[in-house]
Amino acid sequence: MRRFSILIALTAAVGLLGCPSAPPDTDDTPTKPDLPRVTPGIEVSDSLDVGKKDVSDWKTVTAFEKGTGKVTVIVGNPFGGDHKLTGEIGVYPTSGPPALAKAAITPGEHNYELTFDTEADTTYLVQLSASKGDAAYKISFAVEAAPVDPCAGVKCGDDEECQEGECVKTEPEDDGVCNPKCARGLVCVDGSCEKPCGGGCKRGEYCNRTTNACVKDSCYGKTCPAGQKCRSGKCIDTTPPPTGGCPGGCAANEKCVGDKCVAQETPPTPDGPIAASVVQLIPQGKKTVLVLNKGKTHGVAVGATGKINGVAGTFKITEVYAFRSKAVIELDDKAIGNARSATINR
Repeated sequence: MRRFSILIALTAAVGLLGCPSAPPDTDDTPTKPDLPRVTPGIEVSDSLDVGKKDVSDWKTVTAFEKGTGKVTVIVGNPFGGDHKLTGEIGVYPTSGPPALAKAAITPGEHNYELTFDTEADTTYLVQLSASKGDAAYKISFAVEAAPVDPCAGVKCGDDEECQEGECVKTEPEDDGVCNPKCARGLVCVDGSCEKPCGGGCKRGEYCNRTTNACVKDSCYGKTCPAGQKCRSGKCIDTTPPPTGGCPGGCAANEKCVGDKCVAQETPPTPDGPIAASVVQLIPQGKKTVLVLNKGKTHGVAVGATGKINGVAGTFKITEVYAFRSKAVIELDDKAIGNARSATINR
């Protein structure tokens, strides 16, 4: 990280050779623990101005899932003519160079998109540097989840194979084509045993073993609620059927009695607090938005309250996702400091 900081300082200095009296901006460096964060779905506004020695902005983005990350930067006003900024945008791992993605900022271009592969629960650094001029900009971040092979983890019999998550009977191979018969995991192509689909398919596709061709994954980028799984482009219930004999199962507010679903007066609810961690702080003036590592899957609900251990004040849950949730606390981020352990009431 020290080499990374030195490299960035040198890069900024080279960009200012025309103005030796203006030292590089050091307000935001990749070694500071409180760099501004760009939360998925939230657009952040900022600016660069070489004349005011503001030549380098560092921010962080955090991907909560494996997939393709996209940093979008809009420089200047797209409807107001060319801006005056020349510089560069780069995305880096926290360990330092090389860059995962780069783009040059030019006065004739407003919109920039940098894409890179992400790992789950991983933070990345984004730098915007200026060598000439000034401009305001807006930056946002999003992650497109990696496609999931619907046949991953599905085991079929010797006379079956998986197609879109289901085991189907297969026609017997012509022993006269590949002799001996190909080993499991290989297919017969013109008398030779080869890896299916030439060894792999591009993003958003999976290999159909029956036709030995790459086909579009209808579940690519689709997110299903907890307890469901995407198959053939639709979210289906994966909850095991009840053993009481109710075909198709019962609704959440019902229970199976004999072979019929009857309403429950008091649906069972989990008891006790939920231990959580604060994975991100988003300053909002005198308030702070918290991103917690517990969500609907863990029993978190909108409106629940909680505390950050060692910090005065109570937060309130405002948004809930499958494995994450957001909360608001009436404190600025400096009052929270480095405290990250939390408890959610339910």
